[in-house]
Amino acid sequence: MFIRRKIVIKAKYGLVTLLIMGLTVCNLGLAPLPAKPFQVIISLAPGVNVDAVAQDFGVEVVRRGPLNYATLEFKGNTGTTTNVQQVLETLKKTPGIIDAEENYRRTINASGLPVPKDPLFEEQWSMVSGNVQGAWGLGATGQGITIAVIDTGVALGHPDLQDNLVSGYNAITESEAPGANRDNNGHGTHVAGIAAAARNDVGIVGVAYQAKIMPIKAMDSVGEGYDDAIAAGIVWAADHGAKIINLSVGTEHGSHSSDILRNSIAYAYNQGCLLVAAVGNYDPLEEENPGVSYPASDPDVLAVAATDQDNIVASYSVTGSEVDLVAPGNSITSTWWSKSTGAGYAIVSGTSMAAPFVSGEAALIWSQHPAWSRDQVIQVMEAGVEDLGASGRDPLYGYGLVDVKLALTLANQIQEDQTASTSVGALGGTVQASAGSTQLTLTIPAQAFVSSADVAVKTIPAPANLPNGASFLTSVFQMDWGSVTPQKMLSFKVNDPSLKADLGGVVYRWTGSRWLASGGEIVSGEARLGLYKGGIYAVGTPQESIGDKRMAGVTAEETAVKISQATYTTGADTVILAQVNQFQDALAGAPLAYKLQAPILLSPNSGLTEGVRAELQRLAPKTIYLLGGTAALSSGIEAELRQTYDVKRLAGYSAEGTSVAIARELGTKGKAVVASVRSFQDALVISAWAARQGIPILLTELSSLSRESQNVLEELKVTETLVIGGTSVVGANIAKNLPNSKRISGNTAYDTAAAVLQAYPPTTVKLELATGENYPDALTGAVRAAYYGSMVVLVPTHSAIPRSLSTLLNSWKGRQVEAFGGVMALPENVVQTVESWVQ
Repeated sequence: MFIRRKIVIKAKYGLVTLLIMGLTVCNLGLAPLPAKPFQVIISLAPGVNVDAVAQDFGVEVVRRGPLNYATLEFKGNTGTTTNVQQVLETLKKTPGIIDAEENYRRTINASGLPVPKDPLFEEQWSMVSGNVQGAWGLGATGQGITIAVIDTGVALGHPDLQDNLVSGYNAITESEAPGANRDNNGHGTHVAGIAAAARNDVGIVGVAYQAKIMPIKAMDSVGEGYDDAIAAGIVWAADHGAKIINLSVGTEHGSHSSDILRNSIAYAYNQGCLLVAAVGNYDPLEEENPGVSYPASDPDVLAVAATDQDNIVASYSVTGSEVDLVAPGNSITSTWWSKSTGAGYAIVSGTSMAAPFVSGEAALIWSQHPAWSRDQVIQVMEAGVEDLGASGRDPLYGYGLVDVKLALTLANQIQEDQTASTSVGALGGTVQASAGSTQLTLTIPAQAFVSSADVAVKTIPAPANLPNGASFLTSVFQMDWGSVTPQKMLSFKVNDPSLKADLGGVVYRWTGSRWLASGGEIVSGEARLGLYKGGIYAVGTPQESIGDKRMAGVTAEETAVKISQATYTTGADTVILAQVNQFQDALAGAPLAYKLQAPILLSPNSGLTEGVRAELQRLAPKTIYLLGGTAALSSGIEAELRQTYDVKRLAGYSAEGTSVAIARELGTKGKAVVASVRSFQDALVISAWAARQGIPILLTELSSLSRESQNVLEELKVTETLVIGGTSVVGANIAKNLPNSKRISGNTAYDTAAAVLQAYPPTTVKLELATGENYPDALTGAVRAAYYGSMVVLVPTHSAIPRSLSTLLNSWKGRQVEAFGGVMALPENVVQTVESWVQ
């Protein structure tokens, strides 16, 4: 049973000034607005300390130089007179100051950046701070992008909004009727105007003034709403074409999540939506910083804090490690609803105002690059900032203060680089090549290359036919980035109308002497694969026969061989070997196996079985990784293998230590999964997803994270962590001290598995099934699941499948079930039951 919990909108209502239509001003208990600041340039005599001059006048030095000049800024709250001429006369009489003059604003003699004629535009200081006009000058308007505003609704007849509105929804009453989503508070109208008010010579201008606004009412007339309505609004927005979802809502004190909100956010995220949320407000005089509020604290959401006119984090803005960006949020003029006139304007402060500014920025970028993914948009937004506070990402400013023109400039540079050959730096980029109906896209995430790399993608003649009579489904492509080793997984995508999920398909890699089948997520018209090494790739028909639904042997070692034979049909350059009875060492192995395009085989400690020897001979690898120390895989095994192969052992003093060694070998930075070393199901159920994301899995005991694990988190510059399992398996103190942690859990291991699968469902029709009562089959099958865009579903075999899992499986249709293990491990009636649910 769920308890409905109130969520509140995040505005500082004590800082509201209403400007009703006709520009009548109505203050709500406010002091007068401060006088407009101005700047003065002074000429200094040699040796004069400009800081001492500024201190005497109670002002700020905003520029030093050139020559012996300095610029001082005077504000209405400095205690000095605000008459410019009086200030100049006083300065000229001050010893050490040779001359003083006003710092005039000038413009170029061109019409490239016309000032909007909307009468309240001059009040919108945020447009200057965020460099929005510069982005407009580059041609960005937000056209073609829809921003869903999940809030108190929108004043549907507002002259600044009505032309930009699309159909919306009242998530409280579950109504799509016209007018049902009308604002009766004002907050939602204010948020919508910041993001996308029209540029129409009326009132204000929104950041993305030609974007569309999807008004979704989930909050009531007093600015409160419940999780269920907000979740329903998120799902409705994702299902009805919203690219960006703005959430200027959250809990009043701290980050309290709920399953329904987490799942709705995961749903929209998996639909490709960009979710933006306000981090929250608090009163620093009455309470301590409560931490970033939910949903902003969710790693799948862009968390935005507020800055003031001095580009300093506002005193009321919550801060914390989850902050991604800061944007103007103080004294923001925007559209408003009022009971008396219906439409007006108001000055409001809060992180609620900063979030839609970022939503508008995202719309500007996306409108210029409509083929981009959400993650590409986020990359340039996080790179296109003024880095304030500590260098790099910090808890106050996140990556920095948004600079919309800079972000769009970086985005345009990447767009210009979408050719067959380009130089890609730390910002990352996208490189494309086409041949006939086939288009290949290689996406390099930000910080994948520590230095610039020359990336080339081109079509080439096939170096050899595919083995065993397989045929090419696409052209052959060659990708190269020299000797630079990626620190994050690159994304390889092939688009071709001939690719059909039901016909099967495999990505092949040419090694110089043979084609190796590497799996691949095949959906209608598209094949996807994560990779770390360049080379020659193509998509072809599979080697395996379609319809073989069970991979099984008499023993776990034999089942692992069967999975290897079905997946790595043409061999493998690398193999991973783990101990069949001490498989904790291999729990974290799937991401490394995916990177190396390697199967995981199992062996007893004492020596290799004949079946494993035969499979190694068939695979013909060059390198074998041993997971665990000699207590797991004996020195005798290592000695035997070294006679034929290059052998590398990854081991620690414990399974946790081995997971650290694997994470270091994987080498990818930025994110990590943390799971229990004892609750094996948790690590197994997330392993295929972690492998496809290139994210290491670290194992931990209940109460404390090992020093080794803490060290590797720092080495890999991890800023986001995903905790799998409840506090009974991964303690609350561990999660609290992890960077930007998100927990997925349930009451039991199977409930946790269901929660993971709901958050990260398979991306293709394949569904991998294994027993949840004995784990080696799921361990070796996770690599196959990763390569085919699937997930491992663990089910009990001696009791009924729990409701949480059965309900989820019943909601999936059109899946093709593959079973790992024989009928003793996974009875046929269990497989048939699951098939009846998902087919």
